[in-house]
Amino acid sequence: MKTYIKTLLYKILSLLDYINYHFIYKEKLIDNYKTIEDIKIKDNSIFILSDNGFNKLSSLMISKPFEIWHIELENGYKLECADEHIVFLKDFKEIYVNKLNINDEIITDVGLSKVINIYSTSEKISMCDTTVDHINHRFYSNGILSHNSTTTAIYCLWTILFNTDKTGLILSKSGAAGQDLLNKIKDMYLYLPYHLKCGTMKWNQGGISFDNNSNISTEAFSPTAGLGKTINFLILDEFAWCPQNEVELFYNNIIPTVTTISDSNVCIMSTQNGFNLFYKIWKNSVEKKSIYAPFKIDWDQVPQWNSEKKCWEKRTDEWKKMMIGVLGSEEAFYYQYGTQFLAPDGCLVSRECLKRIHDNTTLFEKITEEQCEEINLQIQFKDALYIKPGYDIRNFVDGKHWYVITIDLAEGGGGDYTVFNVFEYLSKDKFEQVAYWHSNEVDIELASLEFWLLSGQLFNNDRCIWSVEWNTYGALFYNLLRNYNEPDFSPETAWRNNIVNEGIDLFYFARYPRQAIDDDGMGTKKIQGIRFSNANKSMACSLLRLMFEKGDIIITDLVTAGELENFEDKNGNGSYKASYGHDDIIMTCCQLPLLKQTARYKDYVEEFEAFKIGGKFNETNNSDNVNTLYNFNISREEELFTPPEGMQQM
Repeated sequence: MKTYIKTLLYKILSLLDYINYHFIYKEKLIDNYKTIEDIKIKDNSIFILSDNGFNKLSSLMISKPFEIWHIELENGYKLECADEHIVFLKDFKEIYVNKLNINDEIITDVGLSKVINIYSTSEKISMCDTTVDHINHRFYSNGILSHNSTTTAIYCLWTILFNTDKTGLILSKSGAAGQDLLNKIKDMYLYLPYHLKCGTMKWNQGGISFDNNSNISTEAFSPTAGLGKTINFLILDEFAWCPQNEVELFYNNIIPTVTTISDSNVCIMSTQNGFNLFYKIWKNSVEKKSIYAPFKIDWDQVPQWNSEKKCWEKRTDEWKKMMIGVLGSEEAFYYQYGTQFLAPDGCLVSRECLKRIHDNTTLFEKITEEQCEEINLQIQFKDALYIKPGYDIRNFVDGKHWYVITIDLAEGGGGDYTVFNVFEYLSKDKFEQVAYWHSNEVDIELASLEFWLLSGQLFNNDRCIWSVEWNTYGALFYNLLRNYNEPDFSPETAWRNNIVNEGIDLFYFARYPRQAIDDDGMGTKKIQGIRFSNANKSMACSLLRLMFEKGDIIITDLVTAGELENFEDKNGNGSYKASYGHDDIIMTCCQLPLLKQTARYKDYVEEFEAFKIGGKFNETNNSDNVNTLYNFNISREEELFTPPEGMQQM
């Protein structure tokens, strides 16, 4: 009897909803716009249980009639819902109810449970949808974890249609792409009931505006796009494909403009295109380091149209295999259909290696005043020195850690960067980047003095060796370092005499790649650094690739990883360089495989192994060096100088 009454009620409700939907709402809604009525919950007084506790509901929505589907689970749970109601498989993978199969396991409030029965009915009734005020939008319905979703276009239309004085802006890599999204918004507007529409003041390919003084427009991407506008809703479409040499400048300009408005919104949409700015923003959102909420849609969540059956079907593994055959490789498939961030084809290292590096990256932090005081460090440009987060700054002066510093020089003035890259030598030819000094504003003379100060205060011992690129400024750099050890040199920097610097242990390299190497290191056939040519740069890049792939170089700095991803061989001739931006930090890494081939490096490794075993230097050969180190530390404690005014930040 109860079943009969329930069936009868469903049929009555179905008939009423049919009449209501088809006669009261005479203009049919388009398929992806399902809502008839939106009831706002203004006082946030209703909460709903989800997998992360109780969350607020911001609105309840009455939908158009949907076919009723029944689900029964092994644990006794039952649910009646729409055909495209979203539930979750293990690992929180979304799936529509009408795509479920018997024995599929879905998430409930008591764990995973198998589907033992699923079927649809002929009744269609209006249903209720919820908007959950949380980034994952999940909630339990009859104990089963569910999901609600809206589209960016719908939300943008709602923003400008039901609010006064609002401005929406769509920016895309091309004007046509932005117009396509605008056309979708126009279609949604046309299918709205008459009483929900505002009067239109402008209606063209570039934008629309209404008589409530709200509007939405579209522009092609440029560094100055959107500047000067008051923007309440910003959509950045295919953001990862915008020109990389312009996108950071644009983003840094536009975001402060948008965020000055308290109720503004920013939506960034894109397929992946390597480890660029879009990846950085995505990674920060996933790690909850920003206010962005991350959402992604994988290839198997997008239905495929079956032209024979005239219906949408779930993409299966068979479809994936077919497309891999069409595209030629699984790598190409994931590049076109996946949501994995992949490196460019010409990148120095493999996609797997780059992904492994990026998964462990973070931004190095500028050295703080407290850290400088902790080790009595006095340098001119503190803002240019970056340290790995969590790295103990005292390691530089405790006499127990070994370092290799590689140097790339530039003239300053806003162009290329001068870089001092600090690697800690771990063991067995393994290096970890722990710090770097990095500036394109400091000229070569001041940068040389900065290097001299760092070497004298942090690395003035046999546990550190240096390698410099012998480019246009190499000879000048080397001569300046020698002069700074002379007390009478440069009266303007006489204050440096309070710092003891016993000299720099620079690598000597052959002047030319094939030239014979003499043993004393001071002959005409050697120079105090590496001069890159087409031949030895290609060799260095090949060897550097092997070191990265084997994990012999550990990089955790996001800026360095970004340069590595951008370090490409576009011509296929082994000549690697930045496809855009800079590669100065990576060029310092290119010195590592070459210095490993020198006799001085072999001596360095032997000294490290002896120190590792004995816990100290071989006293017979290196006692003077040990005394120099400790005397140096004591002298800095007793004779700490006061730098001239303006030295701290020049």
